[in-house]
Amino acid sequence: MKKAFLLLLLMMTAVTAEGYEISGTWNIYGTGFVEKSFVRISLELRGGMELSTCKVSELSYDIIEVLSNDTVTVMRREDVDQNLDCLNGYEIDLRLYAFDKTGLDIKIWDDNLPNGIRIPIVFPDFTPTVNNPFVLPAVIHNGISYQVSFTSETSGKVRIRGYFDTDYVGDIEINSDCAIWKSGTARPVTDSETSSGCDSGAGVFALMILLAGVKKFVRN
Repeated sequence: MKKAFLLLLLMMTAVTAEGYEISGTWNIYGTGFVEKSFVRISLELRGGMELSTCKVSELSYDIIEVLSNDTVTVMRREDVDQNLDCLNGYEIDLRLYAFDKTGLDIKIWDDNLPNGIRIPIVFPDFTPTVNNPFVLPAVIHNGISYQVSFTSETSGKVRIRGYFDTDYVGDIEINSDCAIWKSGTARPVTDSETSSGCDSGAGVFALMILLAGVKKFVRN
């Protein structure tokens, strides 16, 4: 019974695994906020993502993960069709800017996620859609959680949650759902933006207090 289930799973996976290619350069853009106590300031996030894929036969790993709908199955590599494509790496470079609506473009934080794939993932048995996304396991790096979701062959989002440190006010929360799209295609429209604004008056004063302690304060 177990062998029959695995055979069916692999047959279903193979149907779509060769139908699209997600490797290459992807763009990242979104708005979010930093928050400390009662202060919440809108910001803009920009970056890029590099995805790499290969055949199962080219892997040096002993185990792989197979995604099917919401189920992740860990399997021995030798039990999987060696001709299937799998995702074996992605790297994210992210930059966070303040004053994005005033034209000053002040970079206050950046991060590099060197590889978000710990175990290679065989492509799922469906083409991702908004209602049925291809969701990668979340990865935490430098206190920030990244979770990539594909909602089509060329677009999706990356959910970014966590804290970065400043000398003056300590940890500051970051919370954003950023759009991702493959280089050369149109940027998708996100359902909603996790942003909140204080663009003038007391908001600018509060933002300057936050920026006063940021370790990386670079004019672009």
